Amino acid sequence: MTQREWSGHVFIGMSVDGMIARADDSLDWLMGGSAGGADDPSDSGFNEFMASVDHLVMGRSTYDVVRGMGEWFYGETPVFVLSTTLQAEDPRIRVARSLEEVTAMLDDDGARNVYVDGGRTVRSFLAAGMISTLTLTRLPILIGEGKPLFGAVPSDVRLRLDDVKTFDGGAVQTRYTVL
Repeated sequence: MTQREWSGHVFIGMSVDGMIARADDSLDWLMGGSAGGADDPSDSGFNEFMASVDHLVMGRSTYDVVRGMGEWFYGETPVFVLSTTLQAEDPRIRVARSLEEVTAMLDDDGARNVYVDGGRTVRSFLAAGMISTLTLTRLPILIGEGKPLFGAVPSDVRLRLDDVKTFDGGAVQTRYTVL
Protein backbone atom coordinates (compact mmCIF):
# COMPACT_ATOMS: atom_id res chain seq x y z
CA MET A 1 0.00 0.00 0.00
CA THR A 2 1.38 3.40 -0.97
CA GLN A 3 1.49 6.29 1.44
CA ARG A 4 -1.12 8.97 0.91
CA GLU A 5 0.29 12.09 -0.78
CA TRP A 6 -2.54 14.42 0.24
CA SER A 7 -3.73 15.97 3.48
CA GLY A 8 -7.29 16.68 4.61
CA HIS A 9 -8.43 20.06 5.87
CA VAL A 10 -11.66 21.15 7.55
CA PHE A 11 -13.07 24.70 7.31
CA ILE A 12 -16.50 24.92 8.89
CA GLY A 13 -18.89 27.21 10.72
CA MET A 14 -20.66 26.06 13.84
CA SER A 15 -22.72 27.29 16.76
CA VAL A 16 -21.10 27.73 20.17
CA ASP A 17 -22.83 24.50 21.22
CA GLY A 18 -21.08 22.63 18.39
CA MET A 19 -23.89 22.32 15.83
CA ILE A 20 -23.21 22.66 12.10
CA ALA A 21 -26.89 22.60 11.07
CA ARG A 22 -30.33 22.48 12.60
CA ALA A 23 -31.98 19.05 12.84
CA ASP A 24 -33.78 19.80 9.52
CA ASP A 25 -30.42 20.74 7.87
CA SER A 26 -31.32 24.45 7.94
CA LEU A 27 -28.40 26.88 8.02
CA ASP A 28 -30.50 30.03 8.52
CA TRP A 29 -28.59 30.87 11.71
CA LEU A 30 -25.25 30.58 9.89
CA MET A 31 -25.80 32.36 6.60
CA GLY A 32 -25.30 36.04 5.91
CA GLY A 33 -23.53 36.96 9.12
CA SER A 34 -26.78 37.49 11.00
CA ALA A 35 -25.46 35.47 13.93
CA GLY A 36 -22.33 37.55 14.36
CA GLY A 37 -20.09 36.11 11.65
CA ALA A 38 -18.42 37.72 8.69
CA ASP A 39 -20.92 38.98 6.11
CA ASP A 40 -18.47 38.40 3.27
CA PRO A 41 -16.96 34.89 2.97
CA SER A 42 -13.59 36.44 2.12
CA ASP A 43 -13.65 38.10 5.54
CA SER A 44 -13.73 34.68 7.21
CA GLY A 45 -10.87 33.38 5.07
CA PHE A 46 -13.08 30.99 3.09
CA ASN A 47 -12.02 32.29 -0.33
CA GLU A 48 -8.35 32.09 0.64
CA PHE A 49 -8.93 28.59 2.00
CA MET A 50 -10.67 27.48 -1.22
CA ALA A 51 -7.72 28.80 -3.23
CA SER A 52 -5.43 26.52 -1.18
CA VAL A 53 -7.31 23.26 -1.82
CA ASP A 54 -7.40 21.20 -4.99
CA HIS A 55 -10.17 18.69 -4.17
CA LEU A 56 -13.25 18.57 -1.97
CA VAL A 57 -14.99 15.61 -0.31
CA MET A 58 -18.43 15.95 1.25
CA GLY A 59 -21.18 13.64 2.35
CA ARG A 60 -24.52 13.22 0.64
CA SER A 61 -26.44 15.29 3.22
CA THR A 62 -24.05 18.21 2.81
CA TYR A 63 -24.25 17.94 -0.97
CA ASP A 64 -28.06 18.02 -0.85
CA VAL A 65 -27.99 21.15 1.34
CA VAL A 66 -25.42 22.92 -0.85
CA ARG A 67 -27.23 21.96 -4.06
CA GLY A 68 -30.44 23.41 -2.61
CA MET A 69 -28.78 26.79 -2.01
CA GLY A 70 -28.61 27.49 -5.74
CA GLU A 71 -25.09 28.96 -5.62
CA TRP A 72 -22.10 26.66 -6.25
CA PHE A 73 -19.38 27.81 -3.84
CA TYR A 74 -16.55 25.63 -5.12
CA GLY A 75 -15.73 26.94 -8.59
CA GLU A 76 -13.87 24.38 -10.68
CA THR A 77 -12.53 22.42 -7.69
CA PRO A 78 -13.19 18.68 -8.21
CA VAL A 79 -15.91 17.58 -5.76
CA PHE A 80 -16.39 14.03 -4.52
CA VAL A 81 -19.63 13.08 -2.75
CA LEU A 82 -19.72 10.07 -0.45
CA SER A 83 -22.99 8.24 -1.09
CA THR A 84 -24.26 4.76 -1.72
CA THR A 85 -27.43 6.00 -3.45
CA LEU A 86 -26.64 9.23 -5.31
CA GLN A 87 -26.74 9.06 -9.09
CA ALA A 88 -24.27 11.63 -10.43
CA GLU A 89 -26.37 13.98 -12.55
CA ASP A 90 -24.20 17.01 -11.90
CA PRO A 91 -21.04 17.03 -14.05
CA ARG A 92 -19.20 18.94 -11.29
CA ILE A 93 -19.26 15.95 -8.93
CA ARG A 94 -18.02 12.39 -8.74
CA VAL A 95 -19.63 9.86 -6.42
CA ALA A 96 -17.66 7.52 -4.17
CA ARG A 97 -19.41 4.72 -2.31
CA SER A 98 -16.96 4.45 0.63
CA LEU A 99 -14.09 6.10 2.42
CA GLU A 100 -11.70 3.62 0.81
CA GLU A 101 -13.05 4.37 -2.65
CA VAL A 102 -12.80 8.15 -2.27
CA THR A 103 -9.25 7.97 -0.90
CA ALA A 104 -8.23 5.83 -3.88
CA MET A 105 -9.89 8.35 -6.22
CA LEU A 106 -8.02 11.22 -4.52
CA ASP A 107 -4.75 9.31 -4.87
CA ASP A 108 -5.46 8.61 -8.55
CA ASP A 109 -6.29 12.29 -9.12
CA GLY A 110 -3.01 13.45 -7.58
CA ALA A 111 -4.73 15.35 -4.78
CA ARG A 112 -2.53 17.40 -2.45
CA ASN A 113 -4.85 19.49 -0.23
CA VAL A 114 -8.36 18.14 0.26
CA TYR A 115 -11.24 20.10 1.79
CA VAL A 116 -13.34 17.71 3.87
CA ASP A 117 -16.88 18.95 4.62
CA GLY A 118 -19.95 17.63 6.40
CA GLY A 119 -20.33 16.20 9.88
CA ARG A 120 -20.23 12.45 9.19
CA THR A 121 -17.53 12.87 6.56
CA VAL A 122 -15.33 14.96 8.86
CA ARG A 123 -15.80 12.41 11.67
CA SER A 124 -14.90 9.51 9.33
CA PHE A 125 -11.78 11.21 8.00
CA LEU A 126 -10.75 12.28 11.51
CA ALA A 127 -11.20 8.74 12.89
CA ALA A 128 -9.09 7.41 9.99
CA GLY A 129 -6.30 9.91 10.73
CA MET A 130 -6.78 11.79 7.45
CA ILE A 131 -7.35 15.32 8.77
CA SER A 132 -4.33 17.63 9.11
CA THR A 133 -6.01 20.91 10.06
CA LEU A 134 -9.31 22.05 11.54
CA THR A 135 -10.49 25.63 11.05
CA LEU A 136 -13.60 26.13 13.16
CA THR A 137 -15.59 29.36 13.12
CA ARG A 138 -17.92 29.47 16.14
CA LEU A 139 -20.78 31.90 15.77
CA PRO A 140 -22.17 33.43 18.96
CA ILE A 141 -25.43 31.51 18.99
CA LEU A 142 -26.77 28.45 20.76
CA ILE A 143 -29.23 26.50 18.62
CA GLY A 144 -29.81 23.74 21.17
CA GLU A 145 -30.64 20.87 18.87
CA GLY A 146 -29.12 20.03 15.56
CA LYS A 147 -26.35 18.18 13.86
CA PRO A 148 -23.08 18.21 15.80
CA LEU A 149 -19.72 18.36 14.10
CA PHE A 150 -18.04 16.03 16.55
CA GLY A 151 -19.10 12.83 18.27
CA ALA A 152 -17.41 9.73 19.59
CA VAL A 153 -13.84 9.16 18.44
CA PRO A 154 -11.93 5.87 18.68
CA SER A 155 -9.21 7.57 20.76
CA ASP A 156 -8.17 11.04 21.87
CA VAL A 157 -7.37 13.41 19.01
CA ARG A 158 -4.65 15.79 20.14
CA LEU A 159 -4.66 19.28 18.62
CA ARG A 160 -2.22 22.17 18.52
CA LEU A 161 -3.72 25.67 18.43
CA ASP A 162 -2.21 27.60 15.51
CA ASP A 163 -4.34 30.74 15.24
CA VAL A 164 -7.32 32.56 16.71
CA LYS A 165 -9.25 35.33 14.97
CA THR A 166 -12.24 37.30 16.16
CA PHE A 167 -14.81 39.01 13.94
CA ASP A 168 -17.07 41.99 14.44
CA GLY A 169 -20.27 40.52 15.81
CA GLY A 170 -18.55 38.01 18.05
CA ALA A 171 -17.59 35.01 15.87
CA VAL A 172 -14.32 33.33 16.85
CA GLN A 173 -12.26 31.31 14.40
CA THR A 174 -9.69 28.82 15.66
CA ARG A 175 -7.27 26.87 13.52
CA TYR A 176 -5.72 23.68 14.84
CA THR A 177 -3.18 21.21 13.57
CA VAL A 178 -4.08 17.60 14.26
CA LEU A 179 -1.10 16.01 15.98
